[in-house]
Amino acid sequence: MNLRSRRLARGSVLFICLALLLALAVGGMAVAQTATLELRMARAEREAALAFHAAEVALDEAEAWVEANAADPSALFVDSGGLYAPPGYGEPEPWLDGNVWAAENSRAATAPPGVSVDTRYIVEWLAVVVDRGTASNPLPATTIDIFRITARSVGSTRATLQTTYARTRSGPPRTLAGRLSWVDLGL
Repeated sequence: MNLRSRRLARGSVLFICLALLLALAVGGMAVAQTATLELRMARAEREAALAFHAAEVALDEAEAWVEANAADPSALFVDSGGLYAPPGYGEPEPWLDGNVWAAENSRAATAPPGVSVDTRYIVEWLAVVVDRGTASNPLPATTIDIFRITARSVGSTRATLQTTYARTRSGPPRTLAGRLSWVDLGL
């Protein structure tokens, strides 16, 4: 091989090495970007799970409050302090109003350990049901109050959960008591 062909061979080896080095650098940057994106997604998923858990704890706390306060709801539920009477026909639901989640309009809930989110709830007294059994099977009258409890947890993500809850006010206990329904509002 003569001198001229050796020089051309050296130049082509350098060019091929630089092209391979560039391809490896681009591949490394793509892998780093993918890893960073996966870390962000994992963090967001963790934050959403923590917000959901905090809202569920708030629902449990609100249900315990409802059970402990067995007084006549008509005296307590006066549309302030997180306690609301049922809305009139055609009126918006209180939990849809952004102002209802202010400190003076809702109740603060205890956040689970290690969770730093603002968790609040409201309780709406929806109805009173008097259960007397059936015509063929009359029972002693039982007064049951129906409530809608909405809990919202706000951190880097937000979770809004809602339950319908029944509490026996007076009379013998019935099976229609406790949590009747549960929904994640996705708000």
